[in-house]
Amino acid sequence: MKLPATLLAMASLAASAQAEERKPAVPRVAPPDVRAVAPALADYTDEVLFADVWARPGLSPRDRSLVTIAALIATGQTAQLTGHMNRGLDNGLTQAQLSEVITHLAFYAGWPRAMSAIPVAKPVFEARGLPSGEGSETQGSTTLDIVRHGATPAQPGPAEYFTGTVRIASRFQRTDPARVGGAIVSFEAGARTAWHTHPLGQTLIVTTGQGWIQREGGPLEEIRPGDVVWIPPGEKHWHGATATTAMTHVAISESLDGKNVDWLEHVTDEQYAPR
Repeated sequence: MKLPATLLAMASLAASAQAEERKPAVPRVAPPDVRAVAPALADYTDEVLFADVWARPGLSPRDRSLVTIAALIATGQTAQLTGHMNRGLDNGLTQAQLSEVITHLAFYAGWPRAMSAIPVAKPVFEARGLPSGEGSETQGSTTLDIVRHGATPAQPGPAEYFTGTVRIASRFQRTDPARVGGAIVSFEAGARTAWHTHPLGQTLIVTTGQGWIQREGGPLEEIRPGDVVWIPPGEKHWHGATATTAMTHVAISESLDGKNVDWLEHVTDEQYAPR
């Protein structure tokens, strides 16, 4: 028996809708200005460049960051350099490695292009509380390092890794032989991280407000000031403020092979506040 064309069309639309629902959420990476001016370009940025090209197994995220940063400096395209330097540091590159990239490219891409990367790199390093000056990478130093509160401005949490309004302050990352790093992270009500894991685990110390944390397959759990939370290595989880109350915590983790976090898909509204 032949089905009417309308029924076939409706079945096809329903199947397409179900397929779309099964597709994993793609993190928003393109800046809001790009989406406002050229929505298609923003979609290509999110769905093709970062969700496909950057996810290919032929190069690690760290190596892709290294190649991208080198290409931007070599071609004098500094407008996107701040974002990619931050991404590179998140992907496991160190301050010393980025400094060497700039120096190396001076001899191959030209002195002016290398020098133009300096005013971009400096605030990126300062915002993360990374040491500056000669000898900053010296191992075994006995110098006491105090980063005063407010010495570096808080940075907004990148939209590709967070939902809602998030501020990251007093960021730090120790150099070899140490591998500990962290920051003070403040979430406005309704804000949260994306799903993520840590290769060597993570410790959270709640300082103000009220928050939620959830591991994959586990219940939504409330966290309050004074609570200390340990997330085991490789545990997929998210954390953030509650829907009505802001929350601040200190986040501490260690790096393995230069990387301390693997970011995954965003937490949906249904996952965040199930009814």
